[in-house]
Amino acid sequence: MSKQPINNPSMPQDNATNLSKTATVASIKSRLYKRQIHLAYLIIAVTLYLVASANIGFFEHVLAIYPFAENIGFIVSLTGLLFGLMWLLFQLLCYRPTAKIVLIFMVLTAAVCGYFTDNYGTVFGPDMLTNSLQTDQAEAMGLMAPSFVIRLLLLGILPAFIISKVRLKRHVIGQAILQKTATLIAAIALIAVCLLPFGDQYATFFRQHKLVRSYTNPITPVYSVIKLGIDYVDELRRPDTMILHATDAKRSTAVGGAAKPKLMVFVVGETVRADHVGLNGYQRDTMPLLASQTDIYSFKDAASCGTSTAYSVPCMFSYANREDYDPDTADYNENVLDTLSKQGVNVIWRDNNSSSKGVADRVTFEDYKTAEKNPDCDIECRDIGMLDGFDKLVKSAAKPQDTLILLHQMGNHGPAYYQRYPKQFEYYKPVCMTNELSKCDDQSVINGYDNAIRYTDYFLNSIIDTLKPYQQDYQVVMVYISDHGESLGENNIYLHGMPYNIAPEAQKKVPVIVWSPKNNSIDASRLANMTSQPVSHDFITPTLLNFFGITTKEVDSQPTFFNSIN
Repeated sequence: MSKQPINNPSMPQDNATNLSKTATVASIKSRLYKRQIHLAYLIIAVTLYLVASANIGFFEHVLAIYPFAENIGFIVSLTGLLFGLMWLLFQLLCYRPTAKIVLIFMVLTAAVCGYFTDNYGTVFGPDMLTNSLQTDQAEAMGLMAPSFVIRLLLLGILPAFIISKVRLKRHVIGQAILQKTATLIAAIALIAVCLLPFGDQYATFFRQHKLVRSYTNPITPVYSVIKLGIDYVDELRRPDTMILHATDAKRSTAVGGAAKPKLMVFVVGETVRADHVGLNGYQRDTMPLLASQTDIYSFKDAASCGTSTAYSVPCMFSYANREDYDPDTADYNENVLDTLSKQGVNVIWRDNNSSSKGVADRVTFEDYKTAEKNPDCDIECRDIGMLDGFDKLVKSAAKPQDTLILLHQMGNHGPAYYQRYPKQFEYYKPVCMTNELSKCDDQSVINGYDNAIRYTDYFLNSIIDTLKPYQQDYQVVMVYISDHGESLGENNIYLHGMPYNIAPEAQKKVPVIVWSPKNNSIDASRLANMTSQPVSHDFITPTLLNFFGITTKEVDSQPTFFNSIN
């Protein structure tokens, strides 16, 4: 018996309708499955989807800090920035042979991590990923709620299935390269457009709200996976023993053995830029007390090793110069403090900042960030407290000995400059009284910053007055060097930490100030001449060795801030 055609008048109307619908659905599916799209469009679609579906927790935290009605422009900009960053990341990772795998991984990762971020506030940093890898089956099953399964199915598996069925257009190599280049440039341009108008707000956001930006998904989980991989490789590279330096170091002996021992206080400053120091010609007298002291030498052209504390401080005391310094290997290389200690110099590091960044791990370290140790604390512990018990510190040995005391300041650490000094040092007004620098005019930001420098002036002057009574028994000297500078709104840039090659001079030019009374062994005429010469953090290690009479081939012929006649 032959089959009736679909349009057979004798066929029931319902059957004809059903067959017609089936044919329509089949036709739609056929067109969907056969339709090809550009990879660039697929990446944009997935990026938009993840910004909207996987970052609810991130935007909740942002809006808690920046109410939408008062910060519409910034919130729109931040949304565009998040899209731009994800778009750029996916463009860099996605190429036709692997694109679907990468995008499916991103979607599934975002679905899983987004659930725990939105429901438990979980931040998927490296530590959390390590903890997740160590979770046993029973603990994992305890987290498998029905809502998790539903979210994974709807926001993860379903879009992953759709991605897997998409057909990507093929391009000749030339077209593919051109398209990839164009989209990368577009992503970078979008990021720049979002950042530039709100540079001041972003400076505060990135520095003060690190936890909030850790809720970005899947950027943070992907970054954490990469970070764990890098840390693992670094651990494999780490030598079994400390890399020694200056193994040929020798201590010179004074003629007749009658020379007085040496006492240096070396101040590691924080976030002070050279052009805001009154001694260097700044229009404001930000260091009036030092200006009234005799035997003060201020260097006018000094460059830092880096633009952040974590980079600069270890570099300052390393045996590598700025070009050769590697922050990834600094922790297992000896530094100049190790050499000094081995050669009998009493080395003490007192810290009122975040730490010595590994520099003082093998010498005496004292933490002055809490009231338990620091006697001068109000809203925060003050740098002046590090001078407490100075006499006992110097005379801890049975007889006078060569001593190096390093004081790591809180200094001008931003953006809350108004907190870096006691109220009586509020000389320049009005002052920006918030760490949200974008809410203040530039002059009030500068006022707070300059007030903090005046407090450092008081601190350094107090060190000099503390050292003067020791001149009878010691050859004394004070050296002050800031770790890096600071941007204060020039070109809409704030704070510091920019890549060195593109960082403004304000972040790289630092003050170097030496107090050297005439009765010590330092060549005063050479020191005076050096103040007008270009110098850098690279001068620190050879200067310290030279001052304490230690010679080593590792610093032969390297320049110093001053020469000590041993």
